[in-house]
Amino acid sequence: MQDTTPIIHFGSFLPITTMILQSLPMKEKSSSAGGKASKIEDFDQLRQVLNGDARLLILDLEFYQDQKKHKNCVAQIAGRMFEGHSSFNYHLYANNMPADRQLSFLQQYDLRFSEAATYSIEQIFQRIFNFIDIEQPDYIVSWDNSTDFELLNREANCLKLAKDERPWRTIQSLDLERLVAKEVWKNKSGISLEKMCRLLHFPPIKYHQAQNDVVAIEQILKFYARDLWRELNCY
Repeated sequence: MQDTTPIIHFGSFLPITTMILQSLPMKEKSSSAGGKASKIEDFDQLRQVLNGDARLLILDLEFYQDQKKHKNCVAQIAGRMFEGHSSFNYHLYANNMPADRQLSFLQQYDLRFSEAATYSIEQIFQRIFNFIDIEQPDYIVSWDNSTDFELLNREANCLKLAKDERPWRTIQSLDLERLVAKEVWKNKSGISLEKMCRLLHFPPIKYHQAQNDVVAIEQILKFYARDLWRELNCY
């Protein structure tokens, strides 16, 4: 996939005015005593972080269902640095998939067999950890990270990785879906990434492909980085 970011075209702001909160004055990024970035509790704090010097890694996983073990397994892991050019995108192809599921997997991700079978989960983890060592993100941002982190922890347990070697535990996380549910829907259930992007009138993409989903999450972050209250009141 070409590493480009689609331009956001906004139509009327009227359908989303209830999603806009008045901004607070910008503040410098702060960290907790342990060196971990401060937790983001609301849109004002999010805007301050996005317009500050913090570095954000956007992460997304896709899964397939192992019919024999009756559990989700990693199919794809993708990540990109917010407003940066650094990214990664790995597929994990399991030889224990039924033949029809193998074919479906390759078709879904438009892959040749050699592209899907290149790395083990251990090799993918090492490459992602190296990426994180180079980029030094302050936050890991996802859209509903509960299943993602549960599966990452399960794979890490199998590899006997210590908890302090798991970046999704040592780096401050931001579940953007949960934050939007809290701020917009008043703690009601969140909505899918696809529905959120439709509400914000973003150009359509192929969702449930991790390399596309991280771009969509980046567009949502860019939306909330803007001081929309001030923009609306300038007209």
